Amino acid sequence: MSLRILLPLILSLLLVSTQHAAEPEAFELGEVVITADAETGADTMASRISAGSIRKFERNDLADALRLSPGVVANSNGPRNESGVYVRGFDLRQTPVFIDGIPVYVPYDGYVDLARFTTADVAGISVSKGFSSATYGANTLGGAINIVTRKPVKSFEGDLLGGWMQQGGYQSALNVGFRNEHWYLQLGGSFLTQHSYPMSKDFTPTPNENGGNRENAYRQDWRISAKLGYMPNKTDEYALGYIFQRGEKGNPVYAGTLPAAQQPRRFWQWPQWDKQTIYFIGHTQLTENTYIKERLYFDQFVNSLFAYNNANYNTQNPPAGFQSYYNDYTLGGSLELGTKLSSKNTLKAALHGKFDRHNEHNQGASFYTFEDTTYSLGLEDTHQFTSRFSTTVGTSYDRRSVIKAVDTNTGAALGGKTFSALNPQIGLFYKLPEHGTFHATIARKSRFPTIKDRYSYRLGAAIPNANLQPEHAIHYDIGYDGDLTKKLSIHASLFATTVDNTIQRVDNVTPGVFQLQNVGKSRNLGTELGFTYKPCSAIEFGTNYTYLDRKNISQPNVKLIDTPRHSLFSWADIRPVEWLSIIPSAEYNSSRWSLTTGQGVGAYALLNLKVAIRLPGQTTLSFGANNLCDRNYALTEGYYLAGRTLFANVQIKF
Repeated sequence: MSLRILLPLILSLLLVSTQHAAEPEAFELGEVVITADAETGADTMASRISAGSIRKFERNDLADALRLSPGVVANSNGPRNESGVYVRGFDLRQTPVFIDGIPVYVPYDGYVDLARFTTADVAGISVSKGFSSATYGANTLGGAINIVTRKPVKSFEGDLLGGWMQQGGYQSALNVGFRNEHWYLQLGGSFLTQHSYPMSKDFTPTPNENGGNRENAYRQDWRISAKLGYMPNKTDEYALGYIFQRGEKGNPVYAGTLPAAQQPRRFWQWPQWDKQTIYFIGHTQLTENTYIKERLYFDQFVNSLFAYNNANYNTQNPPAGFQSYYNDYTLGGSLELGTKLSSKNTLKAALHGKFDRHNEHNQGASFYTFEDTTYSLGLEDTHQFTSRFSTTVGTSYDRRSVIKAVDTNTGAALGGKTFSALNPQIGLFYKLPEHGTFHATIARKSRFPTIKDRYSYRLGAAIPNANLQPEHAIHYDIGYDGDLTKKLSIHASLFATTVDNTIQRVDNVTPGVFQLQNVGKSRNLGTELGFTYKPCSAIEFGTNYTYLDRKNISQPNVKLIDTPRHSLFSWADIRPVEWLSIIPSAEYNSSRWSLTTGQGVGAYALLNLKVAIRLPGQTTLSFGANNLCDRNYALTEGYYLAGRTLFANVQIKF
């Protein structure tokens, strides 16, 4: 057995404690809320994924964890082996990712590879859809995803995790926290590696993939985190955080049957996918009713892509072969001022500013630098008209200026541009006594085109479009969230969104070359339905269902890609005895388009099974299988995912 799993197993036996261990405490300074729960402080309008759910369903990275939220479906950018999600039809450029309220999406293209983010140190994930806090800052067209880290509550606490997966897969993680009256320290580290993944026995071999173990599908991800906090009194708190993650991955080659003109065969590897974030967050209570919250951050992304000419990965002859390097960073900060104007009215204002710098070059070629600045002013007012009825009204004004840009074909400097957007919104909330809350919201949101959207030739496959304009969306949402009874919780939502200036890939602008354009209008319609029911202490089960209908109104022949019309996640937790849990779960996605010209993938259904055994001393052993029926499936045409995959884990809390 590898030392990567043996060491955590040995340490877990040494650290056994008989004390009761609760779920990890969320770092409250890292929350961004629009309407707060009185007890937890979490956003009541956001879907919340707890650390307990992440561990229950063995979701080891952020891409897998987010699939637990209603309205969220996974997508896989197969040609780049990037894992992402769509939130009610909006991708990660439109629904940015934050850690403790700090933006960590890549400045160049607005995306982030969610599979690179391990979840061992996560206390919870908040997913805002459409109607999100005006204090987030710019570019929340589809909402926002905020990863909230841990904060210790006891003098000493933590947990340890070790695990095994098929095809050379191992994971290990350690989190420890220390706290006294005025100080706390939270430390975490995790490691996740896999040499490949097993393909379904139903896969039909192709010239670039013979089945068995998926070729060039390796991954390795390290992550360390530290947070030092100071609490001088009962109201003020200041924290300095640091996160470093180092990743490398292969890119499985296209294994479908389309011609290379439609789906190029790329022999790519990423020796480096590194990110580090340094941030400071503070909360100062100025008076009994007024506070100020400060955020300062530096986020860096260093990336290298090696492209080869063949499956032996031993030649790099241009133009198909090259070595590409990115070195990006974001420097920014925000100030949030909140005050209670009266016992029934709270006003918040937030000012954000950030500077994005993207530097790229191919080995032996010129360096190219792009720079943007983005500012946002947000206002948000909540008024409690009665004990049950309240409203939240907000708006933000966002502005982006192009400081530096260059044509990467000619080297010529390009003139600067400025974009701006105004985003008003209103929400009405009615709380039933001892039950949940009805809501009705309208929100206008926007997204500025990224550096890549505006200036990239995409290896000769695209024509840049420096004149792209911001996308605008208007979201309508009515729904209910809460406990109908002590045993039954319900989530229900009807939503509709219209998008103007939709930025969409338009193929064959010239033969074989595409361009991103503001193609006009599109709209999303849908519903989310979900429940959890616990009829007795031995059984609990739940279901999330999402219906999503997207339509390109202006250009019906240009398909809107990567989202199924129907998606379903169902699960049960069966405990025949106190120390044993049997957790089956099922996922279903209907068919989806992969290319705007109409090629796509069919529907799939997956069955997963986990068995967890709770031992004395807060130790849990778990084992099981994902894709138990060995289904051959893909999220992007020709990029097939894992068949049946076995796993085993041990976790100790102390």
